[in-house]
Amino acid sequence: MQNSTYKRNLKNLLINPDYQLRYVFWLTSSGFALVLLNALIAYSYINENYVTLVDLSPMTDEAKVQLYTELRHLIYSLTGLSFAFMFVMIALGIFLSHRTAGPLYHFKRVFHEIKAGNLNQRIHLRPKDEFQDVAKGFNEMMDSIHPGS
Repeated sequence: MQNSTYKRNLKNLLINPDYQLRYVFWLTSSGFALVLLNALIAYSYINENYVTLVDLSPMTDEAKVQLYTELRHLIYSLTGLSFAFMFVMIALGIFLSHRTAGPLYHFKRVFHEIKAGNLNQRIHLRPKDEFQDVAKGFNEMMDSIHPGS
């Protein structure tokens, strides 16, 4: 039973896929651009300094190879952390967009019900959802137009 609830919640994570995926795309695109720009700048400066310091220094070839191996390890580590950061950004984007897409979906559903003639409908959002003030204002308006619900 618990496993089916988890699957249902995971499936419902994308309430409005067009909106949410567009939100996540722009969030992760800007994050990816920043990560890429940082990586290129850092690599160019580090590589330039390594060429100057390592190649021109009087050390053994084994020591030079070791230093370049450590540089590659640093670059791979930073790349891995950057991709991990991007996955966190994607998850955060989906989570945050869910907090806005859910209420918008609920607003649409209530609007369609009212349009169909069910004037007793009100908007009830989860406590941490966005647009609480809009829902409250809408419910107050509906109560003033159609009292007794």
